[in-house]
Parts: sequence; structure tokens; C-alpha cells
Amino acid sequence: MSIRVGIMGFGRIGRNLFRQAVQREDLDVVAISDLGTPEAMAYLLQFDTIYGQFPGEVKLDGKYLCAGRQRARLLKGVTPEEMPWDAYNVDVVVDSTGAYRERALLEGHLRSGARRVVLTTPALDAIDRTIVHGVNDHELRAEDQIVSCASTTTHALALMLKVFDETVGVRRALMTSVHAYSSDQKLSDTITPNLRRSRSAAQNLIPNWTWSPGVVETMLPHLKGKIDGIAVNVPVPNGSNLDLSVQLGQALDKEAANAIVKQAAAGSLGRYLEYSDEPIVSSDVIGNTHTAVFDSLATIALAGGLIKTITWYDNGWGYAARILDTVTTLGAFKAEEVQR
Repeated sequence: MSIRVGIMGFGRIGRNLFRQAVQREDLDVVAISDLGTPEAMAYLLQFDTIYGQFPGEVKLDGKYLCAGRQRARLLKGVTPEEMPWDAYNVDVVVDSTGAYRERALLEGHLRSGARRVVLTTPALDAIDRTIVHGVNDHELRAEDQIVSCASTTTHALALMLKVFDETVGVRRALMTSVHAYSSDQKLSDTITPNLRRSRSAAQNLIPNWTWSPGVVETMLPHLKGKIDGIAVNVPVPNGSNLDLSVQLGQALDKEAANAIVKQAAAGSLGRYLEYSDEPIVSSDVIGNTHTAVFDSLATIALAGGLIKTITWYDNGWGYAARILDTVTTLGAFKAEEVQR
């Protein structure tokens, strides 16, 4: 039984979701909503600056976008309340607009006929669940209707802290997300309310606030008040890393710290965590579906249990893979409901 998916917002994340869904037999993208024209949506799916040309034919058939095995009805971008999800029997809506982050607004998707909603950014108020795969995704329940996948940096941070916390313990941690520039930044200096982000993304390293530590604290509550960090947006279009300094519960040298991560990557976390002993750089993780690619060559350890690690991630493609993991889990609840 395939899962019927709606996508609201056909930007970078929405298109990555569609590209990956084309390869899946268990997912049917039945409807896509965006403010753009159908011609623009088809064009940006076919030609992508980061991932290259779509591996197959992309065409418009009336009001449908067709690519691979997917055939999705294109809908005008309106509010969640106005979406005709019921007409397409949508099981899960992925809201990747970034515009609707409060529960009252997201519930509009449910009133419009969708059974469940996955949000691709942290919510601004209480929803049913915020998850990171490999950390707390086992907590998902059939009654969860509005779920957030937090953010790509949150996934990498939570995963790395879990690995060290469950083996030797974490006393405190500071992180810096060295992050590729994003679509809401400007190519040249432009007046915006956020003064740092008013500066050219193509020419500057731009310090930025990150919500990742606060979100991770809700998943690992015993670390509340012991995690903090910032982000720095850098002038590369894709490929980011997590620079993480951790005070461990016991002293470890570089080899011992790396061995902990290597063992985790070889075990149950292998779907999300990759261990690398190659001298990789940001472009080397483009198209990688892992949440985190651990750079063993970059690990630094000091006496007393202080370590610094670097973990790479594709901030678009890897995150899209985790969103589809969430859709798949929620879709399994649908099958259980049908059987009942």
C-alpha cells in the first residue's frame, strides 16, 4: 500500500523530496502546492545547480507534473486551510514553506483533509512531536498528527551527542554550524531587519543564531542548560559541517573518541551516521543521504576529556531523506489503521 504524499512548498527541500520519491515504489506524490508557475516548477526540477539535471524526463501534462513514476497535480499556493487535500486522498502533507510554524495554522492541513503533517522546520509552539531519526524517532505514535523534523543541523547535533552521551557521558557542549548559505540570504548587501543577514552571502562569513541546541535539549533533557552554539553561514551553495566541542564524562584520546563513533556507524545508526577516514571537504558530501558524515581526521582531544569533532552533512539532500523516513513511519500507521 503506497503512501499518498502532498508537498506544500516546491523550493529546495520540496524538490529534493520529489527527486528522492521518484526512486521509491512506496510513495506517491499526488499533489504539490507552490506560488510559482507550473513551467517554473518543472524547469527547476529538471535543471538543478547543485544536483545536476534530473535523471529522466520531466514534463507537464496539463495541470500535472510528471517525472519518473510520479504524477503530481499542481495546485495554487494558498493557506493550509484552503488546500484541497481531501480531493487527492492525501495521507501525509510535507509543509516545506517555512511560513506555517504554529499549530493553529498547521491544523488547517488536517481540516483540509490530510491525515498527518510533517513540518520541515522547528515549530514555534507545541505540536505533537519533534523528532530526530536515530535519537527519538521511536517515540512516534499513531495519534501524532503534526510532527516536526526539526532541522538538518539539529539532526547532526543530536546524533553526535547521543553517541558520546550513551558511551562515556556528556557534561557540556558548544557547537558551531558552518552552514552553506540559504535561499533567504542576499547575493549583495540589501536592507533587511537582520543586519548581519543584510550582507552579501556570496562574499561574507555571516554569524547567525541557531535553534538547534534548544531543540536538542528537549530530546536529551538531562543536558538542559549544558548545550549552546551559533551558526556561521559561508559562501558555498551546499555542504555544511558541525564543529562540536564536547566535555566528556571521561578522558579519551583521539583514537578512542573516533572508535566510539566508528562503532556506532557500524551498528544500528549506520543508516544515519557515516564514518570517514578520508580527507573530505564540503563538496564531497553533496548527494549523501546520511544525517552526518564523521570526519575522523579532524578530531582533536585534550587532557581532561575535552574533544573537538567535525561532522559533515548535505544540508538539503540528507535532510530530505530524513523527512521521507518520517513520512514512511507515519504511513505505516495508516496501514495499521486500515487493518483495524
